[in-house]
Amino acid sequence: MFSVLYPALILWYIEIYSLFFGKPSGLQNIPDLYLLAIWFVFGVFFPLLFYSIKHVTEVRRDGVYIRLIPLHPSFKKIPIYVIEECKIQAYEPFTGKDLVDNPPSRRANFVVILKLITGKRVVISSKNPKELHQAIMSAVASI
Repeated sequence: MFSVLYPALILWYIEIYSLFFGKPSGLQNIPDLYLLAIWFVFGVFFPLLFYSIKHVTEVRRDGVYIRLIPLHPSFKKIPIYVIEECKIQAYEPFTGKDLVDNPPSRRANFVVILKLITGKRVVISSKNPKELHQAIMSAVASI
């Protein structure tokens, strides 16, 4: 969130300052059209995109469907028969490490980790990882 809002706030400041007082020092050589385009992309578009992104995970009989709205137009399917193991585990989002032996830190999230028969791992974050785990396990049991 910080990586999106910090540039947006700086660009909003620059645009408002240049409207009332002229261009700030250091920006005299940048054309107004470029400054307006940068402001629109980083000050308006990215914060709106960040606000509207939604992660949807659905468990159906034939697979686990994942979609990141509005970036993916359709669901990505993980077939149920490909799932070898499903477990809930503490996961450190910044380092990408599983916290099996260590007690979870404050930044650790509980996620559902799917181990596929190809050896790959899929990490799915959820507000309710226990419910997601139960839904996946019931779909696997129904096959």
